[in-house]
Amino acid sequence: MNVATTGSFGPVKLAAGVTTRHVLCYLFAALISIGMFTYLMSLTPYVLKVNLGIPEDQHGRVIGNLQFWQEIVVMVSIGWWGALSDRIGRRNTYILAWLVMAAAYGIYAFATSIEGLFALRTVFALGVAATTTNLSALLADYPLDQSRGKFTGMAFFLNGLGAAAFFGGLSQLPSVYQAQGADELWAGRYAYLTVAAIAFVAAIVMTGLKPGRPEEATDQEARPPLLELARKGLAAASNKRIGLSYIAAFAARADMAIVTLFMILWVVQAGSAAGMTAAQAQGRAGIYVAVYSLAALVCAPVIGFVADKIDRLALTIGAFAMAALGYAWLGVSTDVLSFGGMIPALVLAGFGQSSVAMAITVLLAQQCPPDIRGSVFGVQSFFGAVGILAISWGGGQLFDLVAPGAPFIAVAVANAIVLCCGLALRTQERS
Repeated sequence: MNVATTGSFGPVKLAAGVTTRHVLCYLFAALISIGMFTYLMSLTPYVLKVNLGIPEDQHGRVIGNLQFWQEIVVMVSIGWWGALSDRIGRRNTYILAWLVMAAAYGIYAFATSIEGLFALRTVFALGVAATTTNLSALLADYPLDQSRGKFTGMAFFLNGLGAAAFFGGLSQLPSVYQAQGADELWAGRYAYLTVAAIAFVAAIVMTGLKPGRPEEATDQEARPPLLELARKGLAAASNKRIGLSYIAAFAARADMAIVTLFMILWVVQAGSAAGMTAAQAQGRAGIYVAVYSLAALVCAPVIGFVADKIDRLALTIGAFAMAALGYAWLGVSTDVLSFGGMIPALVLAGFGQSSVAMAITVLLAQQCPPDIRGSVFGVQSFFGAVGILAISWGGGQLFDLVAPGAPFIAVAVANAIVLCCGLALRTQERS
């Protein structure tokens, strides 16, 4: 395709120079990204129990502290990754990101101490920071604005499909490898190595992305310093809708993390108390996360279509209302092993999670200047990292010291606060 021309991918109108190959490579990343971001965390209770022999009454705080440390590293590095993608191009940065992710998965299950887990979580955090920033920036780069909602819906549908595959299928890997004769320790290690291989394949696929620097940033002689790009990303918050998207990212990323951080731990502990093996409890937890992810998958195309039809601030307000209700329902659940009691709450929370993530993505993409898009999405991801930081440490304390449902109530409150901020901004814009 000629660089000066535009094309389409199904109903999506593409930006100049973007081809079907570029889109397909991006959509592969969308398919596996959410699963990659969360699968390592989902097997952490397995690692703590089988690899390290840590008592279950300490798991909530250990997992929370691991996630807290991860988000410190993400916060420190994510703005740099976003600015780097503006400076040297998304393709180069994304290839590096997936190689880092592959390394993290390859070595994580071989830790023999808590200190080792913290050190290896640093590598994973760098991979998460890099892949998150590029995933969002390319979502804004590739479609024209009038098709951004549909393209976002397409990408988030694949996010949900991939996450469901990871948790509905790959969460069973320890059991599969045990059935093939591996002991519990090596079954977990083989599971991580399998996912490491998928990340390595992703790095190869990313070589098919659009080369060069982003739209409206093609002058190879004019490459602003990384700190200048990061500063511009922060300054963009003077646009109140961009500012709201930054605040909203705090709650939205906590929404994405809460189920893999504490729902899985809740189910694993309840399953253990009910006489399940570690692998059986992990499998039950995987089914729950798969249901949650499938709900997000089903919701994504609908929200994508709606996003191109209504004001994106209104979409954001509605999304956060749904999320607040869903996580509150999970928080007050009393029997975590009951399919009948948990499935409806997980479905509503999945709808909410998908909706808020899509809403703030299309809202920000519509508002931010193309030449600093990576930097702006890097700042948004920074605020998202702060959200995960808060729910990781605070949620771990709440889980162990208050009740397993308490972290979900905290996330519901965070979503309600964003809802109120959105309503206030809408009132201000109308006055």
